[in-house]
Amino acid sequence: MDAKSTLEITNSFPFPAVEPPPTDTYHDSNNISQLAAAAPRSKANGVYQNEMIKKLREVNVDANNVGWYTSANLGNFVNMNMIENQFHYQKELNERTVALVHDVSRSSQGSLSLRAYRLSPAFMLAYKENKFTVE
Repeated sequence: MDAKSTLEITNSFPFPAVEPPPTDTYHDSNNISQLAAAAPRSKANGVYQNEMIKKLREVNVDANNVGWYTSANLGNFVNMNMIENQFHYQKELNERTVALVHDVSRSSQGSLSLRAYRLSPAFMLAYKENKFTVE
């Protein structure tokens, strides 16, 4: 819940595990990680998300989708999958949704490292008009 300038997150749940296609006899770990990175944008996981929120509400939990979360190592998390996921959330769900990033390596040094990110309106417009590249 967004209260003034503080976003309160009380519950979270992971997406179901990503299975490689059954016709693929060789599972390239890079392909599997690409599937997992795109999970927040998949239709099946959108349905899963809505179902989970519905179940939380049935047990009287204040449940609103405020974004998604991912983990990082030493602050390394900005890539095309992260940008596409956040663009999808801000465009399809709510412009105020966040990407919550847990930096596991920094957390292992003694204090929890969580940061929330949003794409700026200017970036959203540039990305929508294909005026953004990774170069």
